[in-house]
Amino acid sequence: MIRRPRNVVILVLVLLAGFHLILFVSQNYRLTISTGDQQASPKWEDNLSFPTFTAHDDNEHTVQTLTEYEQEAVTRDKVSGTSPEDKEEEEEPSSDYHEHKFERPPDNTVEEVFGSDIIKDEKSNYLIQKPYLKKGVNPYDGRPELLPRSEGINKYTAFGNPDKLYCDAEYCYANERKIKKEIIKETPEDMFTFLPPQKQFMKEFRNPCWKGKDLLGEDKLFCIPYFYIIGFTKCGTTDLFAILKNHTHVSSRSGKETHYFDRLRRGRIIRMNRKPTRLPVSFLSWTNGGKFRQNLLSTYRKDNDSDVLFHGITMDATPSAVWDNEFWEVFHPGYREPPVTNPDVIATINPDTRIILSLRNPISRMQSAYQFFCAFRVYACDKPVTPEKFHNLVGEAVKMFRDCRKTNTDRGCVYSTESHQLATHLYASIYSVYVADWLKVFPREQIHVMMFEEHISDEIASINGVCDFLGISRFPVDYMKTYLEQHKVRNSLRDSARIPYILPETKNLLKDFFKPFLDDLVEMLGDKKWYWKLYE
Repeated sequence: MIRRPRNVVILVLVLLAGFHLILFVSQNYRLTISTGDQQASPKWEDNLSFPTFTAHDDNEHTVQTLTEYEQEAVTRDKVSGTSPEDKEEEEEPSSDYHEHKFERPPDNTVEEVFGSDIIKDEKSNYLIQKPYLKKGVNPYDGRPELLPRSEGINKYTAFGNPDKLYCDAEYCYANERKIKKEIIKETPEDMFTFLPPQKQFMKEFRNPCWKGKDLLGEDKLFCIPYFYIIGFTKCGTTDLFAILKNHTHVSSRSGKETHYFDRLRRGRIIRMNRKPTRLPVSFLSWTNGGKFRQNLLSTYRKDNDSDVLFHGITMDATPSAVWDNEFWEVFHPGYREPPVTNPDVIATINPDTRIILSLRNPISRMQSAYQFFCAFRVYACDKPVTPEKFHNLVGEAVKMFRDCRKTNTDRGCVYSTESHQLATHLYASIYSVYVADWLKVFPREQIHVMMFEEHISDEIASINGVCDFLGISRFPVDYMKTYLEQHKVRNSLRDSARIPYILPETKNLLKDFFKPFLDDLVEMLGDKKWYWKLYE
């Protein structure tokens, strides 16, 4: 038996790996060279297909979209000789999804509203272009990254037009907005010099959108989310996002965990970066990224009593947006607590924004978060996790918070970047402090507060409540039953990563700690259910 030299075998393996890598890249990207008047430079263009006029392009779900469901329902009615009116109604008349038929918009309307964002493929389907990107280098740490195409880094950071931004001792003013000066300190200035006055949002869209110039000076459509799912972490926000993006009125390209407001706008990439590690992502770049405009084309319907032509809405689901304002101390030295937080920024951009918030038993949420972050090594944890280890960590976190309160306010201690280093996630279960900040800038009717336990016990009723809050039609009951059956929530953690139970002394310690904060939450939301029966 003849043995092949080891180096030959290794060479063959390397060649095979290289071939598969080239094949993968060639299937997903193409490298083109600009041939215009500007100096030729490589441009990465995403070659993945865009959705045309189907409501959704997600192949990961086998359940039907609402459009497909409607078509099949009409076909069944014709075959059986029945009509929708003959069927026994299972929901309120206002939830009738059949009244929301969408059409293909006229070419002249598309060109007028979307402008140069829109191109056609060989079958005359409309496609939304992604922004031009180029390969660049992060000036902070020298890492390669994709940047919007421009002649210089200043255009990327988009410091804004100083002629449009006027500041006095306390406030700044731009495009008919009064902005807290502290917001300007931690936010790309183009967020307000590029953002038009609210009254200039386009009447053709239900979603807040406007026309503006991109980095190349071309007219483009820019949009921001209609609503935000802001948290809390480990309270079912991923499940809620997955369901809503299947709705014909909600863009399936909406963002999950974009982290723009809690991280990227301040130059932070990942949670564990305790200081800016890159340039802040410009507001222009974020609003024209494609994800907030995709599928809006498919929601065209002309109503005689409304100027709105495109009825779709977009969302951003970042569950840490409610609590993550970390390293605010870098921007506001000398303050005992943050002068501004994420809700201040979002409300300044669009005070009509709608907010969805999910809360969970604070002790259960802590346990779930600790298990999750330890399993995925977000924090350095002593494994295996045990009830005794968890109790000791909880004791340390409670002591640290109580020591902080001797020299600081409750709010200052909750937002303290130092307290956010703890794997127990204690700070994120102090709901009342965060909820109070959002209620300061948004009226109660614009904030929908869900209870996680109620959501998982009756998801159909819970989702109906969300749809009513957003002003969109409810999902058909049969559709929801099929979806929930095919998408049962599964916990991916191994048994070795779970805390088998919580010690009674741990529960008593946390119940005593959370009591005053839950008192505040109950008073704010006006319902004793937010005690989670912890004190019965």
